[in-house]
Amino acid sequence: MNFFGRLMCAALAVAVVTGTVFAGGGREEADDGTVKLEIFHYLDLADNTEAENFQAVVRAFQEKHPEIRLEFDYLFDEAYHNRLQAMAVAQQLPDVLFLWPDKRTGHVTGSGLIKDLRPWIEPVRDQFAPAALVPQGPNGEIWELPEQITTTHVMYTNDRLLKELGLTFPETLEELIAQGEVIRAAGYTPIAMDNGGGWQMQSTLLSTLVERTGGREWIERAAAGRGAAFTDPQFVRALEVIQVLFQEEMFSPGLNQAEYGQAMTAFVNDRAVYFIDGGWRTRNLATELTPEQQKTTSYNVFPRLPDEQGQPGATSIVPGTGHGMNANLTGEKAEAAWTWIYFFAGPEGSRIKAEQGWVPAVVGILDDSAPLMTRKLADFLAVTPGGYVIDSIMDAEGMAVLQPALQEMMFGAISPQEVARRYENWVAANDSSRR
Repeated sequence: MNFFGRLMCAALAVAVVTGTVFAGGGREEADDGTVKLEIFHYLDLADNTEAENFQAVVRAFQEKHPEIRLEFDYLFDEAYHNRLQAMAVAQQLPDVLFLWPDKRTGHVTGSGLIKDLRPWIEPVRDQFAPAALVPQGPNGEIWELPEQITTTHVMYTNDRLLKELGLTFPETLEELIAQGEVIRAAGYTPIAMDNGGGWQMQSTLLSTLVERTGGREWIERAAAGRGAAFTDPQFVRALEVIQVLFQEEMFSPGLNQAEYGQAMTAFVNDRAVYFIDGGWRTRNLATELTPEQQKTTSYNVFPRLPDEQGQPGATSIVPGTGHGMNANLTGEKAEAAWTWIYFFAGPEGSRIKAEQGWVPAVVGILDDSAPLMTRKLADFLAVTPGGYVIDSIMDAEGMAVLQPALQEMMFGAISPQEVARRYENWVAANDSSRR
């Protein structure tokens, strides 16, 4: 049996086991005159905190919109993705479903079965951080409205140490490297990072550097092999920046052997001036930094590079997950679906979810009661443009080539050009973006 046949069988098996077959698309009124929406949602019902937080959003929605009746079906982890794929093959999707902005649910969003939300988003675009509403489809489509955004690159800065050393945050790569001698002479590490897992350098630094040296359009073309490749100067220059930083002893000693968390410990203990990691470290820093340290910790992006072709001052961003709409929905039912999608990810739902510590995609809703570091991250995301994270748009298997090659390059075993050649060869032969 071929792949399509196996998925069809899986779809039928799922329908039998769950007793649920989503049709979607039609105007469906309940006996009481309400519009019914069938929603397939990603939720771990064993996580009492998250489940209760989500139910609080649902209760608030139903109180405000009694004319819309929500009927949920929940799954979590691989069970969700397996069933979603089976339903897509059987073309039995629900009215609303939980989606990812990248390849994780690309088999569904790229199938023509999901509606482009841009007509609904445009009137409320200013309510969201710019990085949340980056294109998700090849023609600029946005398939799901992100409830949050994740930056994989923040250059956390110890402003107290900078002041102590008579320094200010560098504007350029050259200024940053020049600071290294001063910082090391004072007994501090210039940039705390750990790369023992390999993914950190790719996700939290290289992705941002590639956005600066190449830009979104170039990486889209390189990913697809449309007149660009990962052996181009844009990619090589980003690799060269990492090589120079390593050679100039800007990183933590033992960078490529360090377990994840060691760099943050150095930063928390005032042993490093800068700390490069993802925005998710905010939750840790909010509890591990003293109140005084939090006041003197700022959120920055890597300094300007020579000959930048991408967005100035950009970081690397992964738009968050959110709900999308069945492409068959029209009229009153489509409007009801959007009402829920916007409530969930917009200001009203986000205020409720923020009580759990989320940093929403909506701007300006965190008040003074939110943790200081959470507010700093929200302010950072509100004004910082975003580029792609490499492993969010390229196949994960290719990271097993790129990430070890990055480590080899830093050890001096291979050149940036060789890293680029190895990765391009793998992408050309294997990545789904080239098919």
